[in-house]
Amino acid sequence: MIGSDLLLVPGVTAVVINNHAEILLQLRRDTGTWAPPSGGVEPGETVAECAVREVREEAGITILPEAVVAVLSGEEYNVTYPNGDKLATVTTVFRCRPIDNSSPRVNDNESQDIRYFSCDALPKNMLPRHRWMIGLAQTDDPRAYFNPPP
Repeated sequence: MIGSDLLLVPGVTAVVINNHAEILLQLRRDTGTWAPPSGGVEPGETVAECAVREVREEAGITILPEAVVAVLSGEEYNVTYPNGDKLATVTTVFRCRPIDNSSPRVNDNESQDIRYFSCDALPKNMLPRHRWMIGLAQTDDPRAYFNPPP
């Protein structure tokens, strides 16, 4: 599509939790907020493959998606970018773990910083929905959440 029509876009958010129960977050260049790595699914790619690719591109580490934490869509997940592009996203949130010993690093131009945070010392400048997603990923509940956050 061309122009600023609303586009339906599948995406992922990867809540990466290391062996020290720390959460991987990136300081996003576009919003200036800390968030779990995320991105759009490319043609022919599964959502799990997208999560692995996005974390590798953004943080330079390899992860294993372990569980679907939530599938989120609706008005709350519509986004308008500064250039006027409008997206209606359907986001699959994964709980993931790193499978290599690499340290995360800024690996693309989407991040200003990327590192692990203790779950009891997350940065203040985060969107409430990202905190909520992290909380869901930290539970042992095998069920995925399918409604917008409260």
